[in-house]
Amino acid sequence: MAVPQVILRFSGYWSEFNSGLMPRRPGLFCVYRARFDDLDKSTTMLELLHVGASSNVNQCVTGSRDLARWRSRLGPGESLSFSYSPVAEDDLAACEAAMLLRHRPSMSPELPERFFFGGLALRLDGRTPLLDREFTVGHAVVKGYSGRGSTWLRRGIDFLRTTVNG
Repeated sequence: MAVPQVILRFSGYWSEFNSGLMPRRPGLFCVYRARFDDLDKSTTMLELLHVGASSNVNQCVTGSRDLARWRSRLGPGESLSFSYSPVAEDDLAACEAAMLLRHRPSMSPELPERFFFGGLALRLDGRTPLLDREFTVGHAVVKGYSGRGSTWLRRGIDFLRTTVNG
């Protein structure tokens, strides 16, 4: 059986000062260390600091206790920049784990060592600097897997049970 695929369409960028305009919807967000060029009005992403997921990305980013920690990585003339991709709430945990496992952002507090959701193929479109645009994580999906919804969580819990219980 084929591994399920999710397409992430990233938009952006939002600065720390206009992050309140980010969507109030579920999805993934990336936090970058960036430099804005006044001359050509462009932003260059220098480093991926964090990947997160939330049922309300706007609220998560603007109310984050990590803002000060992310700011601590900025050099002179640098700023925080954010991108966003909508993701169905049922797929948030699996998509976030896949992105963290693949990209290993320098300031994400908990980086997974394994992918506990079977297998997942991600294709990234849009604003994706410093990110791999297409990749697969995990292993072959077992027979009977539906590929959507709460199955992600159930599969992860089932995997942990079989691993712990032998």
